[in-house]
Amino acid sequence: MPSQADFQQLLAKAGLKVVNSKELYPALHAETDAGLPMLVVENGLARAVIALQGAHVMAFRPTGQREMLWVSPKCVLADGMPIRGGIPLCLPWFGPGPDGKSMHGFARTLPWTLSDAETLPTGATRLVFELAGDETTSPLWPYAYAFRFEMLIGEELKLDMTVNNRSAQTAPLAFAFHTYFSVSDVAKVRVSGLSGNTYIDKTDNFARKSQQGDVTISAVTDRIYLDVADRQTVEAPEGRFQIDSKAKCAVVWNAWSNDKNVPDLGEGNHVGYICVERGDVAERAPQLAAGGQYRTAMTLSF
Repeated sequence: MPSQADFQQLLAKAGLKVVNSKELYPALHAETDAGLPMLVVENGLARAVIALQGAHVMAFRPTGQREMLWVSPKCVLADGMPIRGGIPLCLPWFGPGPDGKSMHGFARTLPWTLSDAETLPTGATRLVFELAGDETTSPLWPYAYAFRFEMLIGEELKLDMTVNNRSAQTAPLAFAFHTYFSVSDVAKVRVSGLSGNTYIDKTDNFARKSQQGDVTISAVTDRIYLDVADRQTVEAPEGRFQIDSKAKCAVVWNAWSNDKNVPDLGEGNHVGYICVERGDVAERAPQLAAGGQYRTAMTLSF
């Protein structure tokens, strides 16, 4: 783990600032809250905010563009609490853990280490975060591991995740970039690039269905699309977002009227986001051999 002096050198090297979340998101904090440390990236190409907890991208806005990501107005920014919005990393499992609870793994609630940072000749900022542990890190996933997460923040947001299994046994693994896109009205959004794909409908007893045409949202939606094309496009009234990845799955989620039952989402707030996630989950989740490596990437652009 880098020393505090090394950390400060990395910040200076890449022109980064560390800001408490109370300053960036005052409406999400009570006066007595401790807040979370967050990196602010501001280069000539884009602005981004990353929470060190979870190596969690909170915001991304290329110069001259609107904000791409959504953060819930009921989000809890506190030590060890999952962050509702931005890009949570679902790792090393997706959905409920082996206990039937413990949603989306432990990587999103642990502090990651900034191990490298630099400004590239293109003007983009490159950041590398790392998280490592042994079989005692989680009783639900008792394997030694090293996670490495690289970001390239420029006109596009490029994310690259690597998982190394350092244990002597095969480890079950699932991963997703759980991206919350900011939209003005989710009911007016269309997602293309999934027509013809089979999906698992988690709102209908995990029934298998086939997507016909673009995906639209008019009710509670929670679908895992299998063996998808590399690109999906989110068409919103205010413009489009593009998602590019070689991952096998795409997940489309919106709580719709169930938002009132999710404390850190809140009634009526489903309108402002759509989750279109890329990863390898469900039966496309890998078994990572002893000493093996898993790697996937995603690029977001306007």
